[in-house]
Formats: sequence, C-alpha cells, structure tokens
Amino acid sequence: MVGRPFTSSGCANCRKRKIKCDLSKPECARCIKRGTLCLGYDRDRRFLHHNIISQPTRTGETKRPVRQLIDHIKPLALGTEFSVSAEVRTQLFSTFMDTFFASNTRINGKDDSLYFLMARFPILAGESEALDRSMIALASSFLAKTKNDRWLACEGLGIYNTALNAMAHAIRLNSSPTFNMLYATIILHTFETMNNSDTSLQNCFIHVQGATAIIKQYDFKGQDMDNLAKAMLTRQKWAAAHFMINTRLGFDVDQECLLLQRDRSPIDQMFGLLVEWSRLRHDLQRIIGSGNCSREACGELLQRCFEVERKLHVDWLNGPALDLDGKPVLTCKDGEWQESSSMPKFDQLFYDFDNLSVAKTYLLYWVISLVTSRVIYEVQKLLDGHCDSMQMVSYAGKILRSVPYCIQRDRQMSAVHVVIFVLSQASRCYTICGMREEFERCQQIYHLIALRGFDMAAHAAEKHLADWYITHN
Repeated sequence: MVGRPFTSSGCANCRKRKIKCDLSKPECARCIKRGTLCLGYDRDRRFLHHNIISQPTRTGETKRPVRQLIDHIKPLALGTEFSVSAEVRTQLFSTFMDTFFASNTRINGKDDSLYFLMARFPILAGESEALDRSMIALASSFLAKTKNDRWLACEGLGIYNTALNAMAHAIRLNSSPTFNMLYATIILHTFETMNNSDTSLQNCFIHVQGATAIIKQYDFKGQDMDNLAKAMLTRQKWAAAHFMINTRLGFDVDQECLLLQRDRSPIDQMFGLLVEWSRLRHDLQRIIGSGNCSREACGELLQRCFEVERKLHVDWLNGPALDLDGKPVLTCKDGEWQESSSMPKFDQLFYDFDNLSVAKTYLLYWVISLVTSRVIYEVQKLLDGHCDSMQMVSYAGKILRSVPYCIQRDRQMSAVHVVIFVLSQASRCYTICGMREEFERCQQIYHLIALRGFDMAAHAAEKHLADWYITHN
C-alpha cells in the first residue's frame, strides 16, 4: 500500500538544509544556534519587493507602485563574509520596505524621494558592491532597532564599514564618479541619521559633502534627468539644507549643490532663497565678529533682509507657489491625528495639505521665513538693544501646527527627515523667546521620532535641551 509522501513541517532553512527542525516558534532553535534569521514555517512563503512600474494617471502623474511577488531580487554583491543567504538578504530588504514605509497608496515618488530611491533598488541590485552593501546596512540597522536585535545591529554596522571600503575602492578605480556612487553615498548619510553616536553627525556631514562633490562632477549635460536622478538630487538638497541651517557645520556646507539643475519648481526656488539667506547670516556673523556694528553696515544688511522677505512673501507666493497642488488650510480636527499616548497635546487647530509634497514645500518656506526674521531680530538688537520677536514666533507656530499632518502613521516615515529639519528651527525660536510650553512640545515630538528608529532626533533633543538650560539658567 502506497502512503502519502513525506512532507517536512520544519522551517524554510531546515528544509533547505535537509535537517530535522525542532519546530520552535517564532524561530527554531537550530537557526538561533547558527545565528541565522529563521524564515518561518510557511511553505508557500515568497519574497516581496516594491518594483517601480510606471502607472500614469489621466493627469500624467505616476501612482505609487504596488507590491509584486517574486522569488528574490537579483544577487547582491555582498561577498561571503555576510553570514546569511541571498534569500535572507532579500527578505531583509523586503521587510525593511514593509516596516519603514506605511501602506499608503496616496504617497508616490513625487511626495517622497526616499521611497522612490528604495523602490528602485531591486532594479539596480548587483551592479555596485558599494550600493548593495550600503542598502543592506541601512535595512539591517533599521530593523535591528525596531526588533531590538543586537546580532542584526552588529551585522548592519559591519556591512556599513565594508560599504565604506567598497566606496573607497570604487573611487580609486574610476576616473569619474558614477550614478551608483551617488546613490550609495545618499543611502550612507541616511544610515547615519538612525544613529546617535558622538560621530554620527560628523559622519553624516561627510557623506553629504561627498554626495555634493559627486553631483558637481556628474555629467547631467546633454541628457534629461530621469526620475531617479531627480529623486537623488532632491534628497541631497534637503540634507544640505539641514546642515546649512541646523548645525555648527553650516558655514562649511557646499552651497553649490542647492543651485545645481535648478528649475522653476516651487521647491527649487526655495532652495535658491536659502542660499541667499546663508549669505545674510554670514555677513551678520562678520559684523558681530569684527566688533564694528556701525549703523551703516547694519542698515545695509537690514535692507537685504527685507529684499529676501519680498522674494519670499510676494514673488514666490504669487509665482512658483501657484503651481503647487493647493495651499495649507487651517483645520479643526480635535484628536483625530493623535494615535499614541506619547503624542504632545496640541490645540484643535492645525494645518492640513492636499499632499505631502505641498506640506514639505510650505514647511521649507516657513523655515526660511523664520531664519530670515531671526537675522532681522539680531540686527535690530545690535542697533537698538531690543526688538520684537512676534514675527519669528508666528512662523514657528505655523511649523508646529504642520507637524501633526506629517507624523500621521501613514506618512510619518516619508516626512520624518523634514520634520526633524523644521522642528529644530521652531525649537530654537522658542528657546530665544523663553516659551517653555512650546519648547516642551518640540521635545516630545523629537522623542516620538526617536522611537521610530531615528536617533538623530534624540541627538537634536539633547542639544536643544542643553541650549535651553544654558540660556535660561
């Protein structure tokens, strides 16, 4: 009599190795002992990735791509020292995509340049050792934080270090920078935002400067930039803007990257005005450092500040801003956005936007307006010994009322870098003005973002808290 053929009920790894599995859940003991990621017991398990396929709508826009089931992405150039199989590396990337980005079909590459970069990775996998290593390092680091997995964290750090070596090797071999070098460098500075070591900020800045150097040498001439190149350029400009405004390294930022491939888009016009603001700040520091605060020099600087304000509030609002999909709307939705007990308590009014791209653009507009107002504030203090801070506070309030929209669960990971960027300026404004309640709201938001895996937010919170105590104690 012929019986049913034997079918193993062990985990995927044990079935593949043809050894007996102890069937422990969620992970079998053999996998734990070997230090490998147990793939579970689902025999029909397949690996996911987000594959970019253009899906144009009637208006010509591209929808966010849907998930596609495949066996695995192309083999990655990671070498044998990474101790897990290619299937597990594929699963790491798939799980990262599912965990990091919310299932929100309304978000697309236009709204979120980081999502677009990640979603295109499977197409380029295997072409560059530096890119493959940097991507898997990023995925491993983030998942290690969310799962509190020390082994995976150590593996992620190890791959990150070898990614740096691979990048150095590629630079030595190539006479000119390549597309994949730029891609890898942007992923590396994203990796550093998830760490809070003493050197993370400096390391991140080095990657940002490196990406700028590559962009300046990359040949954009004679060809139209595809969407991936535009996404990388936009991502790089946001990173450079963050360091320019929010860190002590601001004077060392290579501002040229903010002007590269500049067009008439609302966001690119804002980056151009940011460069103009940086010149105002530089001249203010020069006046203060010289000790010669003449009324003539201060008056000339004030006039230039007023000219930047005119470009912001008249030229931009009545020009490029009209190309955006709507304007911010002050809305009353009591408690609708509060999804966690750790959320700070806001009043009932906050800004709503048609999409995340509009929100990011207006947040940059308010930040540049705020820092320009602060230059005016400082110059007037030099001239008269006192000044009105209400204009600064007004812009900080607009930023704070926009944060609830950005940190909704279906979009928070797509906006988290921008939120850290703008919140830093609101927090500094409240420190200058001694507004403790609003400052504490900023601190709460920082801690909430840090819980999502971005340790740079914790670093910013610590620094601003120290600044508060220095200023008011």
